[in-house]
Amino acid sequence: MKNVNNNDTLLDALDYGCLIIDNTFKIISWNRWLSVTTQITKDDIEGRNLQEYYPHLNYKTLLRKISTSLDLNTSTFYDSSNKTILFPIKRHKVSKTSISLMQQQITISPYNTDLSQVLISIHDISDLFDAKNSLKIEIDKVNNLNRYLEEEKKIVDKNIMLVKTDLNAIIIEVSSLFCEFFEYEKSYLIGKNTSIFRSKNIPINIYANLWSTILNKKTWFGEIENITSSGEKKWVDVRVIPICDADANIIQYHAIYHDIVNKKTLEQLYITDALTKTYNRVYFDELMNNITTYQRKSDTDFVIVIADIDFFKNVNDTYGHQVGDEVLKHTATMIKNSLRENDVVARWGGEEFIIMLKHTTVEEAKSIIEKLRLKIEKEKVDDSISVTISFGLTQYNLGEDTSITFKRADDALYEAKNTGRNKLIVHK
Repeated sequence: MKNVNNNDTLLDALDYGCLIIDNTFKIISWNRWLSVTTQITKDDIEGRNLQEYYPHLNYKTLLRKISTSLDLNTSTFYDSSNKTILFPIKRHKVSKTSISLMQQQITISPYNTDLSQVLISIHDISDLFDAKNSLKIEIDKVNNLNRYLEEEKKIVDKNIMLVKTDLNAIIIEVSSLFCEFFEYEKSYLIGKNTSIFRSKNIPINIYANLWSTILNKKTWFGEIENITSSGEKKWVDVRVIPICDADANIIQYHAIYHDIVNKKTLEQLYITDALTKTYNRVYFDELMNNITTYQRKSDTDFVIVIADIDFFKNVNDTYGHQVGDEVLKHTATMIKNSLRENDVVARWGGEEFIIMLKHTTVEEAKSIIEKLRLKIEKEKVDDSISVTISFGLTQYNLGEDTSITFKRADDALYEAKNTGRNKLIVHK
């Protein structure tokens, strides 16, 4: 454009900086906004060269942009993606960032092409720059947090057995360590009910207590035997946590498992007779102590049987202790195989075993033991050694001292051995 009159009044009314300059950097006009922000008055700077006041500016770049604007008769800009400062103006506003100089949006437009003059507009974009910087800082924080959470998730996945389920115990997420421990593919488990791990050895009331606890929005703790995909039994310590939404409604359950196989193995060694693999007397004494201490009706309904291998000393004297051990192991196996799942057998000492038949009458118990006695009588150890057993049976009476129960069973056994052996005697 040509011969456009400079309107000082108009330029002074603008709320951003405007100056008119030619291609030699001579200042033709300097508006009021610039006078206020730079503290350089119109009278001092108009007609002077910009280099006198700002010798450190990049005049090579400025001249290139002025020339481009005049040659193409169009506006040119400084790159807004970089920190743009034409005039170093100090900020007097408190900033959340470390910016001390005003950030500027610079536009260079043709003003009088005949006189090689351009109009330079300077907008203060420091607040926008602050906002962008603050947003970038927050985005960086979120990204860092996401990276941390992702790493943490990987750590959890590889090192913690975690299962997340919906309200019906359907698996919606499961860690790799859990899959490895229970020998399942993760893709197979998603959508399955956690009951696939349930062992028949765990009483139903344990799971009833679990559900009662978590439905009341409380965390359940306990030790449970679970089953792997190959059928192997593994003990785990479990913590089941209800997860609630903002309205305190349960939306998920998270279960954290801890491998206690070694712990249970040690416990089993402590309560197991090394030779016969039945329970030992320590365990049976603890079991009876718990029954007499708590006297729960479901626990006190049982029959006690003491079994003694007839003439066992003769076996040891005739065949040696190694064969005697085989007789003990063979007898223990036959007893265990003849009992029901919840019944208990322990080595009572030497050639004696003690049996607890749960939730049964004396008549039913007599039938079970008589079948066992006949089976042992018919089978031979190592196809050559015959073994018989004498049994003393009695029922536990609610509230009585267990020493009385044992005495009654022992007396019955004594009678069986003194009246011909290889028989069952009952004392009520």
